[in-house]
Amino acid sequence: MLKSCKYCGGIHPSKYVCPKKPPRSPHKGSKAVLFRRKYIWQKKRDHIVQRDYHMCRVCNEGSYGTFGIPGLNDQPLQVHHIEPLEERFDLRLDDDNLVTCCDGHHKMAEAGEIPRGYLHGLAQTSPRWV
Repeated sequence: MLKSCKYCGGIHPSKYVCPKKPPRSPHKGSKAVLFRRKYIWQKKRDHIVQRDYHMCRVCNEGSYGTFGIPGLNDQPLQVHHIEPLEERFDLRLDDDNLVTCCDGHHKMAEAGEIPRGYLHGLAQTSPRWV
């Protein structure tokens, strides 16, 4: 029996695995992914964004550029785990391990371009006013 393939648009036998089918994400059922779906994380995330006055702490400090200036170039806010969940799952809800970042600074922090010590310092202090 033949069927059309949603990945390449061709027609294959029903048991054929198309080489254009994307690989399954290894993180799909990980502990971190399951944690991010929980209500307790959603409440903590909202608390951290409110603690940081709905602004990117890195943009507010200014040492690594300004991506998310409110009203000028708005970017969605995200809460960053300074010590990654994969390394320190026990710190997943610790306020000193969480900081609000815009998308640009979040990517920089994930790539290691912003030092963890700097981010810990931001998480432990109140934001300065622009």
